[in-house]
Amino acid sequence: MTKDVLARKLSLLERYLRDLGPHAGRSAQDILEDPYEVERLLELTVQVAVDIVTHRLAERGTVPETYRGSFLEAGRQGLLPEDLAASLADAAGLRNILVHLYEEIDYEIVAASVERALGDFARFARVFAAEL
Repeated sequence: MTKDVLARKLSLLERYLRDLGPHAGRSAQDILEDPYEVERLLELTVQVAVDIVTHRLAERGTVPETYRGSFLEAGRQGLLPEDLAASLADAAGLRNILVHLYEEIDYEIVAASVERALGDFARFARVFAAEL
């Protein structure tokens, strides 16, 4: 991944986090009034981070089979701190539930995930922004 592409993806991530910010602290009941914006922002946030990390892993000859596995492998290979990788792997799991509807969506978890995503993905962005 070129620095230009990385910068573009990090810019998208920053935008998604900025748009997600006003939803921090909202209750599950509030989110349920119009859940699609929060769901989509969480999905896009995970997706752009997965794009970045899978490119970096591919450059090292590793192609994880799942989004969750991408973050965990990035932690194992030292691309991300392991605690951050584990938390992002959880976010990938939530993304899969939102996208594929494997089970009923628990909006208490979605509401709690907003603040966690804001911190975790901002930290993720700082790790990769250091490469620019």
